Amino acid sequence: MTPRIYWQAKHPGISLKIFLRNLRAHAGLDLFHAKNPKVAVQLNVTRHPYSFNGDSPPSNTPQGEEKTWHDGLLPYCGGSEKTRAAAESQMQALASIAGIRFDYGVQTNWHPVDSQRLMWWAGRHGKQEEYMSALAHRHFECRESASHATTLLKVVEEVGLSIEAAEKFLAGGELSEEVWRSYGSTIHEKGIDAIPFFVFNGPGSNGGPFRQGPGKATIIRGSADPKTFLQVFQELCDNQGK
Repeated sequence: MTPRIYWQAKHPGISLKIFLRNLRAHAGLDLFHAKNPKVAVQLNVTRHPYSFNGDSPPSNTPQGEEKTWHDGLLPYCGGSEKTRAAAESQMQALASIAGIRFDYGVQTNWHPVDSQRLMWWAGRHGKQEEYMSALAHRHFECRESASHATTLLKVVEEVGLSIEAAEKFLAGGELSEEVWRSYGSTIHEKGIDAIPFFVFNGPGSNGGPFRQGPGKATIIRGSADPKTFLQVFQELCDNQGK
């Protein structure tokens, strides 16, 4: 019988760095399967919406009038064009390793509430990860903003969900308060001041910033290569029978 392993992974929502790290996490899982061809893995992912601006008041900028990612990075880099250029160059270099190219001309809202509401909505239909992967591709590579309803509905259709149902959900405002609560709690309560932030739970571990149970979670902060994720998966596998 093929052994089955059940793990939990938690991390915030869409960001350029998280998009890259997700690709590396998948690469790490591929390495794990190559090393453990007879082991089946079920990885349950819980995403927590995150904004660098936390739950500060929104800008209320109309859709289509947002600053581009390039322009929005300038204040984040202390107003230094040199620092911004270095940051963009570094991220582009990392992206090239994954075989993709980022488009910094995409318009961005630092509080993409609707995209993250739909993330949870898609999860109700078993499509959360498909939705996020498709949205990240359009946002970061195709200059189709995750803050625009037209993009969100394209992604909904792409992953096989109902556009009509999605429009009805968005119009109702459901989960808006929960997204804003996550913006605040991830920073003020959990102390997460940078992303990506991966939390892995497995056998003997039900603790960490998002759980109150026993055991110690495995946490990956910031940059990590596929071999780092391989190590995490392997340790979880080795602990399965303990």
